[in-house]
Amino acid sequence: MRSSAETPRRLDIDGLRGLAVFAILAFHAAPSLAPGGFVGVDVFFVISGYLITGIIESERRCGVFSFSRFYLRRARRILPAYIVVTGLVAATAYFFLMPRELKAFGRTLAASATFLTNHAFARGGGYFEPTADQAPLLHLWSLAVEEQFYLIWPLALVGLSIAALRRYRGAAILLLLGASLAGAQLMLATGQSLTAFYLAPFRAWEFLVGAVLALRIAPPVQGRKIGNLAASVGLLLLAFSVWGLSRATTFPGLAAVPACLGAGLLIWSGSSDASRPAAWLSSRPMVKLGTISYSLYLWHWPLLVFGRIYLGRPLQPLEGVAIALASLPLAWITWRFVEQPWRRVRRPKLAHLALAAGSLAAVFALGRVATSTHGAPGRLPSSVRAAAEFEEKDVNPQREVCMEGASDERTTPSACRPAGPVDVIVWGDSHADALFPGVALWAAHRGYSTQQSTMGGCPPLVGVRALLVPDREHADCAPFNASVLRDIEDARSLKLIVLIARWPLYEDLEPRYDINSPRVVIEDPTGRRGAPMPLDHALDRTLTAIARTGTPARVVIMGPVPELTFNPPLCIAQHRLLRRDERRCWSADAELPLSRTRIAEAKVARALAAHPGVATVNPSRTLCASDRCTVVMKGRLLYFDDDHLSASGARQLAPAWLDAALQR
Repeated sequence: MRSSAETPRRLDIDGLRGLAVFAILAFHAAPSLAPGGFVGVDVFFVISGYLITGIIESERRCGVFSFSRFYLRRARRILPAYIVVTGLVAATAYFFLMPRELKAFGRTLAASATFLTNHAFARGGGYFEPTADQAPLLHLWSLAVEEQFYLIWPLALVGLSIAALRRYRGAAILLLLGASLAGAQLMLATGQSLTAFYLAPFRAWEFLVGAVLALRIAPPVQGRKIGNLAASVGLLLLAFSVWGLSRATTFPGLAAVPACLGAGLLIWSGSSDASRPAAWLSSRPMVKLGTISYSLYLWHWPLLVFGRIYLGRPLQPLEGVAIALASLPLAWITWRFVEQPWRRVRRPKLAHLALAAGSLAAVFALGRVATSTHGAPGRLPSSVRAAAEFEEKDVNPQREVCMEGASDERTTPSACRPAGPVDVIVWGDSHADALFPGVALWAAHRGYSTQQSTMGGCPPLVGVRALLVPDREHADCAPFNASVLRDIEDARSLKLIVLIARWPLYEDLEPRYDINSPRVVIEDPTGRRGAPMPLDHALDRTLTAIARTGTPARVVIMGPVPELTFNPPLCIAQHRLLRRDERRCWSADAELPLSRTRIAEAKVARALAAHPGVATVNPSRTLCASDRCTVVMKGRLLYFDDDHLSASGARQLAPAWLDAALQR
């Protein structure tokens, strides 16, 4: 992320840029190499705050600072490479992405044209969640934060520099720094981690660390020994952050302080007579890497994302490293033929500004077209489109009314209840909705009526709260589940209750490889805040509550459907688009799915030990054999995404599963 510095060049800062971008590349390409490499962005923020504050202060003292000149210079440095790379990424996405993915991409593309990408992602998944690996423009959030900060900072700095306020300027900036950091930590403490991560007010303190150095609020280095010591401590702090932090770290807030302090110490030490670590940063390879760091940052992430999409799976470490290395020549070409020519334009003409504005408008329009056309499905061949649209076609026909409608009514909608007495109740979350067509078919063959009581994200567990991690948002499941329990108590002719859920999700089990899955924990709302309730305890409590209703019905618990490592319909669509053998998508490696499934099955079995009359069946016994899990059976896809059964899959499998459970 390039600063608009025109002060005398410091090679050690170029080297620090190189170190920062190297950490980011290592984290994105092979996280095991640098589990905390994401702090490279924080280092960039500190560098940017130092250089740009220095420019503003220098020009202000010389009486030549103007806001128009400042923003024109920012545009000249940032926009050319930004527009070129974003445009090429958009063109690639138009070819590679399926309609649903292109629609989501269109939203972030339009946001990128107005430098609001951080707000777009703050409303979606987190930076460290698996879904982020499928977002080609995710990395632009940091540029959006930077530009938003520089909409305010020049005005604030000039205002604080007027004669009446100048004596208070240092204290005011330190106060702003502390308030921003405290605000970020408060957001984390109250479960608003996405807000703390993505939004500029809670990242401003990182820029202000650099500003404190540029304005000499911190005293200058006194002697080479002090400089060497400061640089050594700075490098150690950066090393601690790069190898001591990880995706699991609650970040940013206080966890970002070591990296920012380390970067600040290195900048501070370099203002003396070249300490040893600063001299190392000034070496030719580090300076060269820092010189192209902006273009390298722009290129590396989309290449990694499209690499994952092309292969249809997560990248192996060597593959990630190879793609990251491939971004180096692209970065050099962009720096040499896009960045450099525009930097030599000292006085931008109206035509230059019109070209930049028109290019951003075109990017915005492309994003809006992708969104308004729902991913432009017409661009795809019919066979590819059929596979891509499978999720919308082969699903429970009552899904919209009986699952999404329940979220609005907090009870089972009337359209999802039989006209007369109810014989079978299917109770659960979206997995219950997916399996309902199969249960309904089984019931219809026996002349039974069926009620669908399903609510997305709500397990059939009474007296618990399902919380998203890390933000601790929760679906209001309690009223809905209480209403289902009342239905069970009132339905005196009830013969069967089927509990179905994505059980591994509510135990927050490792490994987490599902790109569409949030992290969820269940808690007892009357217990200690933050203490998760084990799944077997929650299930035991629910079965006890059902028994207390006095219902004559039998209870069957449908075990977890194995969660795949890819989305079969999209896999088939991608293979058809690229003219590859789609049979690779017809089965899945069983190791990761079963590693989660078996733990959840054991939890269910443990709960049933106190309820011998309750039956259970484990779909994994049918779907997974040896080292593979079946995805296609009798010419039909069994899944409509990576973890939900399709309606045709449910009709093929659920009747036999229920028969097997009831026979036992």
